[in-house]
Amino acid sequence: MTLLVFGVVRTDQYPWTSPVTVTTLAVAAALLAAFVHVERTTTREPLIRLGLFANRSVVGANAYNLLAGAALAAAFYFISLYLQRVLGTGPALTGLMFLPLALGVVAGSVLAIKLGYRLAPRTLLVIGGLLTGTGFAWFGLISPDGTFATDVLGPSIVASVGFGLCLGPLVSVATTGVARHESGTASGLLNSSRQIGASLGLAVLGTVAHHRTGPTVTPETLNDGYALGLTLSAALLVAAVLVALTVLRRTSPASGAEQSDDRDPLPARD
Repeated sequence: MTLLVFGVVRTDQYPWTSPVTVTTLAVAAALLAAFVHVERTTTREPLIRLGLFANRSVVGANAYNLLAGAALAAAFYFISLYLQRVLGTGPALTGLMFLPLALGVVAGSVLAIKLGYRLAPRTLLVIGGLLTGTGFAWFGLISPDGTFATDVLGPSIVASVGFGLCLGPLVSVATTGVARHESGTASGLLNSSRQIGASLGLAVLGTVAHHRTGPTVTPETLNDGYALGLTLSAALLVAAVLVALTVLRRTSPASGAEQSDDRDPLPARD
């Protein structure tokens, strides 16, 4: 994964068809293929039992998480740079301007708990993904002469509340139908997919934004690059929603008793 990200981010120096980039990406692909081969053939306990991927909930949740992680990491990066390099906001004030994002995630998470008694996890993932994607698409309308109040605050609230709606249901779906002794593996796999998505998303979308900005760096050209990156982040959320609709099965909302059981990882044994 490190070689894969490294190869992508260096395309500003070495074109995609250059021997350096092709070799780096080829070695990365070979190492990933070797990892899969070892996991399939080892006689010891594998790091990841590949049979887990026969579970549609595991596959769907991790694919959703990969795409959402890619979009979020890139979007937060572009928003920070937009505030500082285009609007001229200082680092400390930029940090304060991210507070609505953090508070919105908290609010969305609390709302997800309340809605979880009425709506299925897949439904919450669809609603949350669409809200987050809408916020990122709104971010894509940023302008060089914009302000925090008009270009950042509104989409921050929409995107963060949407993301908060996704957090709890995503963990729930990722461990659905998984044997108790593999629940830790399923949870770790979900964390890994988010981190891998964040690395790849930042590498790919950052590279795309850099190419859109071009060799002449001005607030206007930087704005164009960031706006494109944020718009593509919204597209990734739409793709995540499509994954939820096509891969994940329809389920009923969890009852209060079921949610209470889910919070008790070690039930009493006879």
